[in-house]
Amino acid sequence: MGKLERYAKVFDLLEVRAAPTLPSTSRLRRLRGDAPDGFLFSVVAPPKLSELTTAELDPALLEETRAAARALGARWLVLRTPASAAPSARTRTRLARLVEGLSGAATGIAWEPRGVWTDEDAEATASELGIVLVRDLAEHEPPAGPIVYTRLLALGRNARIGAGIIERVAERIEDAEEAFVIAEGRGAVGLAKQLRQVEASDVVDEDDDGADQEGGGEDDEDFEGELDEEQ
Repeated sequence: MGKLERYAKVFDLLEVRAAPTLPSTSRLRRLRGDAPDGFLFSVVAPPKLSELTTAELDPALLEETRAAARALGARWLVLRTPASAAPSARTRTRLARLVEGLSGAATGIAWEPRGVWTDEDAEATASELGIVLVRDLAEHEPPAGPIVYTRLLALGRNARIGAGIIERVAERIEDAEEAFVIAEGRGAVGLAKQLRQVEASDVVDEDDDGADQEGGGEDDEDFEGELDEEQ
């Protein structure tokens, strides 16, 4: 049985990242062809594209990212901006330019800011740009809106996803029309199984090394390694 087939028995979404570069479009098309009906993909934009350090976008890298999302029929393009992209008019302008450049390549765009953004600043910026704000629901309430995209960070006491985190996340997504849960660390398989029982529309979860709609565990690292090797 192929690794994607095994993975898809537990999880519903795979998050594909540029590590160090995005896989080839031919590889991504094959991956999409191997996926079962209803399986979703999310593409994390290359760090160089999301750094927002220059006023102009790299046209080749922008098109490569768009092509990767199109090859997968991606549900999401995720922009993970670094701590250096602090809240400012310049950052917002550059982020808006990036969102515009990637618009239409995937069904939706999610933004995961790092650094000193306050909840209010981040939510206002995401709302203004029409994108979904990524937030760690193990630690924070979800932003307002019908769609939730969360990454549960494997930090400190949250390095393993236990019953308390699972219950907290389940409560925080229960009113969402769609919830996409990306889980780092150990315990993502258990999280996936529990979240499947939540009576919310489309619950999605993953491990940060692979990603899915409803879970991700130790096997995800093996799958991601295989993906990198076949680029």
